[in-house]
Amino acid sequence: MTREEVIAYFSKDKYATETTGIEIVVAEKDHAKTRLKILPKHLNANYTVMGGCIYTLADFTFALASNVDNTDTCTLNSNIIFNAPATGDYLFAESYVIKSGRTIATFEVRVTDETGKLIATSTMMGFRKS
Repeated sequence: MTREEVIAYFSKDKYATETTGIEIVVAEKDHAKTRLKILPKHLNANYTVMGGCIYTLADFTFALASNVDNTDTCTLNSNIIFNAPATGDYLFAESYVIKSGRTIATFEVRVTDETGKLIATSTMMGFRKS
């Protein structure tokens, strides 16, 4: 898929792209990078980025990496560790394949802020539909 095709296809994920505002930076087979400008709507009552927002960023980045040029993949299992609160104006997520099998794929997603501080780490397992 070309970058334009990836953006067009994943723009159908309205929650991630419109409601949350996630931007696709890189989307290729088994690797993706996204960016999110932190806005007041992303903050919780403690004025830090809501965990659900960070999880959405990680999950969408996994979806990109696991579905570009692959069979349709859906999340089978995931875990996330929130390492630190974000500082700055942007969050970035990057996903890499750990293992890609015929029906099961495992990816790591790292979420950082613009200073490079590790905000969250996630391991996501996907089921590849045949």
